[in-house]
Amino acid sequence: MQRYIATIVLLMLLTGCSIKHFHSTYKSSSVDELLLEAQLLASQKLYTLANKYYQKVYELTKEPVILEEMIENSYLAHNFEEAMKLAKDAIRIYPTRKKFYELLATIYLAKKEYKKANYYINKAIKLKPSAKDYEFLASIYLIQKRYPLALKYYKSAYILQPSAKNVNAIAYIMFFYLDKRKDAIAYLETHTRIYGCQKSVCHTLASFYSLLNNLDGLVSVYKRLYKKYKEEVYAKKVFQFLVYSKKYKEAEEWARFVDNKEWLLLIYRKKRDFHKAFEIAMELYKEKKDPKFLAQAAIFEFEGAKNKNKKLLKSVASKLETAIRTLKDPVYLNYLGYLYIDYDMDVKKGIELVKEALKKEPNSPYYLDSLAWGYYKIGKCKEALKIIKKVYNNLHLQEDEIKLHLQKIQECVKEKH
Repeated sequence: MQRYIATIVLLMLLTGCSIKHFHSTYKSSSVDELLLEAQLLASQKLYTLANKYYQKVYELTKEPVILEEMIENSYLAHNFEEAMKLAKDAIRIYPTRKKFYELLATIYLAKKEYKKANYYINKAIKLKPSAKDYEFLASIYLIQKRYPLALKYYKSAYILQPSAKNVNAIAYIMFFYLDKRKDAIAYLETHTRIYGCQKSVCHTLASFYSLLNNLDGLVSVYKRLYKKYKEEVYAKKVFQFLVYSKKYKEAEEWARFVDNKEWLLLIYRKKRDFHKAFEIAMELYKEKKDPKFLAQAAIFEFEGAKNKNKKLLKSVASKLETAIRTLKDPVYLNYLGYLYIDYDMDVKKGIELVKEALKKEPNSPYYLDSLAWGYYKIGKCKEALKIIKKVYNNLHLQEDEIKLHLQKIQECVKEKH
């Protein structure tokens, strides 16, 4: 945060185009013309030339706002000596006009003369305290790495103006510079309870919870952000953190709250609740007409069934056949192919489907195992053995089902010799 402060504070007390509020008792078309010319030159960043016109206006009107504009232009032109001279002369003429002290403090800060900047901003504060002056003072201390004092004056600014910017500054100093992490979070949490979950504040709060690996805190913040702004990115973060924490019940409730069936499907799959997963997948298919949901529904239907009877196999195969007409995903091609092979529904067709899957992922150990099992089923045991050995040895896939396939294929080879 500190690296951005120097740039910010140098301009924070400038009035910008303060001349637009100029109301002189001196009525003259020549003044209007001079002002117009000065503003035009300043807009083109010809600040020194603009000041020649402002000087003429000041000589005619004696309005202090013209002096403010001249000081700012000199500052913007990096003519700090001229800016200081103008500001000091202005203070002598208008000793109770706060703006001139603020401008002089800004100039000294640009020159890195921190004591003098501090002196003049305190003069301004004595005339009338304001949040921006306390922020300026806090910034001086922050640049000097005097963090306790910086914190003190940001708190003073916050009392007068409890803005997101001020509470963030307080929290950053506490968290990163004073090792008061709990206090920083408490400050932000209190602010959100009073003023709501402003984006910049809640983003800071989320970043702190992230650094502390506080997943519950992250969930809480992103829930508040979503409920206030209704942006999907926040809802998604809540869901992701709940799933990561394996809080599936809460994740399910959240998915229902935001009405996201795809997230519900993910939860039911993780919980291996295939019956509910099947229902949601079918709902999604009917709503979106996306064949991937039909394919997923078929898999859930099969995995969730206790009795793998012919009726079930036919229902599952029918759904997958419909899906793969347009969805050439190797996962579903292999699944249907293995189903045809393992249950002797149509072994040759199953082999062709597996081969199609292998065109897309030629080194997939699962697809190779399916192919080996298909060759075994049609008596090509030697070809099957070559493939299954590659899976078992070279690809290091030694699951129980593959071990069983290897054993059966080896027995088949021995029997044929």
